[in-house]
Amino acid sequence: MGGRGSGGKRVGAGRKLKSALERAISGAAAPRGVVVSHPNSTAVAPIETFDPPAELQGTPAERATLTAELAFLKQAGRPDDPNPQIAEVEARLAALDSQAQALAVWHELAPHAFAARTLTPATVALFVMLCRGVAKDRALWASVEANGPNHRGLMHRVATWLKDFAIAPFGKPLYAAERETTVNPVDRFTKKARA
Repeated sequence: MGGRGSGGKRVGAGRKLKSALERAISGAAAPRGVVVSHPNSTAVAPIETFDPPAELQGTPAERATLTAELAFLKQAGRPDDPNPQIAEVEARLAALDSQAQALAVWHELAPHAFAARTLTPATVALFVMLCRGVAKDRALWASVEANGPNHRGLMHRVATWLKDFAIAPFGKPLYAAERETTVNPVDRFTKKARA
């Protein structure tokens, strides 16, 4: 350790000396291995965006067809004998409504996930689950089951997914990379010589 009674420094301990060339380039005994990037390179990767997957995109024509079919079935049916097809069409309409709500959540949250670079083609499936979870969470808030055990579990899962995609706050600001400016260490010596 080099303290009293230790016998002194070990042989070869300490910072290694720079060569004359390294000292001439850097001008100081600073750490070696300065990495100089290409002048056209950037530290900031471009943001890749894409459209929502097909499973979230319904067509208005499909909804109009189901609505017309439901109206016809209700009109043709008798009150004392309910038609089982009515329940099936209503379930398909409810699925289309939840799909539309999940698509609205996609358009709300996807720009933030794209900016954080956490929404990629590989993570689309989990992001679709997040969108459906947020849509269901909002629907549960408006229902009688708000703050029930199922709702609390869903809230926990949605909060975890939001953190997975860096959409929820972490308490500290996240590092945002900026474009690097490259400086050639030799310019210090060559610019002075030219002037």
